[in-house]
Amino acid sequence: MSFPKILLGAALAALSTLPLMAQQPAPTGYHNIQCIKINPGQGAASHEWITGTDHKVMQALVDSGVYAQGITLQTVMPAGTDAECDYVFVSFYKGLPHSPITREELNAILRKADIPITAEAIREKHAQLAKLVYNNITQYHALVGGAKKGDYLVFNSIRPENGNVNACVDAEKKMWQPVAEELVKAGKTSGWAVNTQVFPWGTKDGPAVSTVDIYPSYDAFISQGPSVVEAWKKAHPDSDIGTGIAPMSKMCPIEHNVLYEVVGSTTPAK
Repeated sequence: MSFPKILLGAALAALSTLPLMAQQPAPTGYHNIQCIKINPGQGAASHEWITGTDHKVMQALVDSGVYAQGITLQTVMPAGTDAECDYVFVSFYKGLPHSPITREELNAILRKADIPITAEAIREKHAQLAKLVYNNITQYHALVGGAKKGDYLVFNSIRPENGNVNACVDAEKKMWQPVAEELVKAGKTSGWAVNTQVFPWGTKDGPAVSTVDIYPSYDAFISQGPSVVEAWKKAHPDSDIGTGIAPMSKMCPIEHNVLYEVVGSTTPAK
């Protein structure tokens, strides 16, 4: 149930700290999530940049080994002024989170990839198009399947009962992971994960736990109900879904959720 989701772009992430969820993430599960809000009147230009030059830059960063892979999310609901992020960029680390690459390092990567732009020009373009809302480091503790371009992802922010993060994560893994595995096996969903925010982490820094549900289409997201009931029966044949979910919902109450479309997915070039 956790995801995520949509940052300014691969290069902006590289110039600060890159961003959350992909098909073959690093074993450590650490990823950087960046959320951006598009400046007024820059919607079309931002989408063209993010799916064009920004995607090429992220591909170069992944191919050079800076990141294991990355995904780009565009908010579907809530939209408009109610949307905290218009886009989210998720970048997966190969191991532990590393320091941001320098401008000189990024310029070298751009030259090697034959991308005719400089790190400074990227920074200026990002400032023109959008504002960074937040940036954090997150880690997934269980992952089923993964996200690809065209998928829809629901990011669920959770506020654990009594602040008990470990109990919430354990409950998600015990009760929901087997259901997620059945859903992916049946082709009803593309993936699922449960995450904890590593940094920042404090009373002002939002929910410490999140889950991501990934669907192969918008229709699959809309019609999920019967599929979930059937998957629950297979995963927990001795437990009614209503009875089984009740204690988990109390322990891991969802505070807010957001629907994203995966508009970009970057993996190492073959």
